[in-house]
Amino acid sequence: MMTSTFSPREFLRCRQAVLVHFSTLMASRVDLAFPDDMGQAMTLTGVPLSFSTIQVGDTNPQMQGRGGAEGSVGMLVDIGPGTLIDSVSSSDSGSSLLGSLGLPPTEQNCIDSIDKRATSNEWHVQDYVPVGVFVLPPIWVRQIFDVDGAKTPVEVQLDLAQAIAPFGARRIFSANTKTFLEYDRGTQQWLAVTCDQILPDNRS
Repeated sequence: MMTSTFSPREFLRCRQAVLVHFSTLMASRVDLAFPDDMGQAMTLTGVPLSFSTIQVGDTNPQMQGRGGAEGSVGMLVDIGPGTLIDSVSSSDSGSSLLGSLGLPPTEQNCIDSIDKRATSNEWHVQDYVPVGVFVLPPIWVRQIFDVDGAKTPVEVQLDLAQAIAPFGARRIFSANTKTFLEYDRGTQQWLAVTCDQILPDNRS
């Protein structure tokens, strides 16, 4: 008798959720700020990063409403054949030299990571497949400036053009209260897309 195997990827598609690693204002490394942090994250292998599950209607830390995002700009990823999900949590699971303090990515733990989420949650994932950039205005990032001869992290607000300029032709996504969105550079318009279009079911 064959038994079904739980797929975190199919779970996310079913729950209409995407995984996003955000550039945050609170990162521990002062020398790594936007957009270099995102550039490094897109090529990183063998190291787990913190991701938020994002659903339609989620807000970023600068907004009032349902939480979800840990920042304003992030890297949206897919789960590939070689992806490892180290842990999941319905809150900020913290970290140590041993990694996240979350729970194994079982079906129930993945369900709880979304259903029991008060504001944001946290999945620790490595060897992910970058899909594009996710933005959720208002867009605030941390950048490094030379202040009185010292490299100093400064919080700055960007418009959309400034936020996506470092990422070339990569796909750009967002969400509002009703749907996910993808930015059309040709028309400079946001077009409604489904989670299934972002994470298609025919990917090998």
